Amino acid sequence: MLMRSLLDVLVASPLVPRKVRRALLRMSGVSIDTSAVMPRCHFGGPDISIGKRSFVNRGCVFDNSGSIEIGERVMVGMEVMFATSTHVLGSSEQRALEVTSAPIVVGDGCWIGSRATVLSGVTIGEGCVVGAGSLVREDCEPNSLYAGVPARRIKALD
Repeated sequence: MLMRSLLDVLVASPLVPRKVRRALLRMSGVSIDTSAVMPRCHFGGPDISIGKRSFVNRGCVFDNSGSIEIGERVMVGMEVMFATSTHVLGSSEQRALEVTSAPIVVGDGCWIGSRATVLSGVTIGEGCVVGAGSLVREDCEPNSLYAGVPARRIKALD
């Protein structure tokens, strides 16, 4: 537990060079093929993969109750949240019951705008663009633009 906490602090530090950050993430079990992960990101566990030539900007959160797979050449904006966990909905006495989780998959070539939130069980198809501040709660078709709260398909992209 202490080792995991220490790795979290070092990985998030702006003083740590990119290549060292990648090495620390690999040491913690994250499968990462890029050194373009910026500081102040939180990785909730090791069941994460980030593909070649992908970029993860500052302050992103990977809630790793379920697996998170980021493809190749994916651009992730600042403060994007990947929330793999949720709660079973209960009665009015207690709405949030036991925790459940489902994986998140982001296909190759996607662009996820700043402060977007991707919820558990979502697959974002290859070549998608998700607008800044969007809430993605359902799967996204490949090569499409999604935006809004909740995110809706705006148009197909060439």
